[in-house]
Amino acid sequence: MSPTDPPPPLRPRARARLAALVAGCALAACKTIPPPAPPPEPPPRPVVMEVHCSPPMEEQDVAARHFFAAQDRLSTLNTADLAAEANRPADSVVGEIDQALALSFTHTPGDTARAQALVEQVIHDTGREADAWRGAARLLGTLLAEQKRAEDLAERSAQQLRDAQRDNQRKLDQLNEKLEQLKAIERTLNTRPGGSASRPGS
Repeated sequence: MSPTDPPPPLRPRARARLAALVAGCALAACKTIPPPAPPPEPPPRPVVMEVHCSPPMEEQDVAARHFFAAQDRLSTLNTADLAAEANRPADSVVGEIDQALALSFTHTPGDTARAQALVEQVIHDTGREADAWRGAARLLGTLLAEQKRAEDLAERSAQQLRDAQRDNQRKLDQLNEKLEQLKAIERTLNTRPGGSASRPGS
């Protein structure tokens, strides 16, 4: 057979198969293609709680807050409670500061000097705990020095007043003594020989 010759007619069986194949393709094309499944929903976003924390305080700030709070508290105590605070044993740097503050409020002779000694212990303490309290101790030391000067001045003034009172009393005693001596001389001059007193106008 030459290339230009027409193709031979299909056999009935081949023709039936071709018809079935064409029909199957047509049916497949007519079927409804289901839509694609929707994409899964994204997971819910986690809830983030925003917590605003205060910045951490330095140890010196903590010490300063305690210092002024203790000062305010001690200033409201009565005499008995203040004496108990002043005589409480100090077993730490904080305890020494608290006791020194209490002693500064008692106004008892010698307590200011005791408070100054406690403050000096904190200032010269080389331990780690004392580092944060050294500034407060210096401040308290300055206040105690001023208080001690005022107490010394008041004591000197009181002593001068006592000395002046004693001097005035001594002078008064001397005047009374001289007055009694003059009275005695007067009695002697007005006495007659023999021990009888002279009468006025005689």
